[in-house]
Amino acid sequence: MALGDSAGLALLTVLDLLRPDERLAFVLHDVFAVPFAEIAIILGKSADATTMLAGRARRTVQAAQQPASAGRQRRAVVAPR
Repeated sequence: MALGDSAGLALLTVLDLLRPDERLAFVLHDVFAVPFAEIAIILGKSADATTMLAGRARRTVQAAQQPASAGRQRRAVVAPR
């Protein structure tokens, strides 16, 4: 499998963690730069609620990108010997 294919599969896996409204707000805003006011109309929500959905989705995506062992590795670097 090519690197691009595996990256695409990883993105799909992460997006699958999101609720449909979060996924829509995240993809439309962060990928396609659609303004929150327009996304709000599509979702039938306020622009503020749509902004919150995208933020929640962004945090979920960022958390999924960090391997679980990252925290242990950071602690090991700063831990006294």
